[in-house]
Amino acid sequence: MGSAASKPARKLAKTAPAWAGARTSNPAAQVPPRATIPQASETKNDKNEAIEQDSKDPHLLANLSKLGAVQVDHHMQTFKPAAAQVQHLFQTRLRSEDQARSARPPHNHLVAVSLMDLLEERKFAHTRKEIDGLAEKYDIDPDKLERLARHVNSVSVSPDSVNRWVSDDGTERTTMLASWKEPDIRENKPLLTAR
Repeated sequence: MGSAASKPARKLAKTAPAWAGARTSNPAAQVPPRATIPQASETKNDKNEAIEQDSKDPHLLANLSKLGAVQVDHHMQTFKPAAAQVQHLFQTRLRSEDQARSARPPHNHLVAVSLMDLLEERKFAHTRKEIDGLAEKYDIDPDKLERLARHVNSVSVSPDSVNRWVSDDGTERTTMLASWKEPDIRENKPLLTAR
C-alpha cells in the first residue's frame, strides 16, 4: 500500500553471479540497457501538464458550456439504506413462506393458482348468491373480490378470433384475441315465463 516513493528501492547485485551467462559467449552483449525510473516529482509535473492540456481543449470547453451549471435538487427525499430494504424483503418473504406452509391461508390471501380458479369460477356464476358462495369458499370478502375483479381476470379467448396458419418456414402459427368476460348475473329474472 502507499505510493511507490515511500517503498524502499530494490537493490541489485554489483557483479553478475557465476552462473549468469555461462551459456553465452559474450554476456555483455546479451544484457539489455536499464530503463530509467521517473521520480515522483517528474510524474506529478507530467500529470499537471496533461491536465493543463486537457483544460485548453476547445471541444471539451464547448461541451462543458453546453451542459451548463449543475442543478441541485434541494427537495430530495431521504432514501432507505439498502440493508433496510433487504431486511424488509427477507421479513416479507418469511411471512409469505409461513403463510404458504400453514394448512389454511390467512383470510383475504390467496396463492396464484387459487386466485385463478376463483376468477374462472366467478365467470360462470349466474347469481349474486353464487358469487358470495365462491367468496366464502375461498375465504375472501365479497367486496374485496368485486374490487379485485374490476382489475384482474382470468384469460378468456373469443372462439371466433382463433386464426391458424402455416408460415413459410413450416411452423404452425396460432393467434387469438383475448377478451374480458364478466359473469352473466340474472338477478330477479324469471327462468320461465308464466302463461
